Amino acid sequence: MGSGDLPSIAALFLTFNRITLVSFGGGLTAWAQRIIVEEKAWLSDEEFLSAYALARALPGANQANFAIYVGYRFRGLAGAGAAVLGLTLVPFCIVLALGAFYFGNHSIPAVQDVLRGVTAAAIGLALSMGFKTGEKFKADFIALGFIIVAFGASILLKLPLLVVVAVLAPIAFFMELRRSRRLVAPK
Repeated sequence: MGSGDLPSIAALFLTFNRITLVSFGGGLTAWAQRIIVEEKAWLSDEEFLSAYALARALPGANQANFAIYVGYRFRGLAGAGAAVLGLTLVPFCIVLALGAFYFGNHSIPAVQDVLRGVTAAAIGLALSMGFKTGEKFKADFIALGFIIVAFGASILLKLPLLVVVAVLAPIAFFMELRRSRRLVAPK
């Protein structure tokens, strides 16, 4: 992406607004990857994964952190504000309206069925994004090892994500640095 191709403030607002509206009920990360990486090409897969990992490691809502990262990267503080506003403004209004509806009608079985369907769709989208972005690592046994260790530590052992990242990130960084130097070293 050249400097003339940087997304405008309005584009950041509208893109994050679109991401949040199409992912209502879950799957926000999958939609963010699809729209920002595949459709708009604002970030590469590697940049997306790095930004998302950073957003998850920081305190606060992951998606808000991610929106701040993307907005700030392209348009500074104004871009960060536009991205977060796009991410939160319309959903905030929708949640207020749906909350009022839910508390008035939560005992209706059809409402519970809709919520279960939305949950299943969100899980499917998250798995789809994980498989799609991880597909290029299927032949990289070192990356697969880090994926398995991170999954086991955070999901099975229930270690805090910050601890998992603090332990694995420096090791992964130095292994990748060493591998990169080997690739560019004269033979």
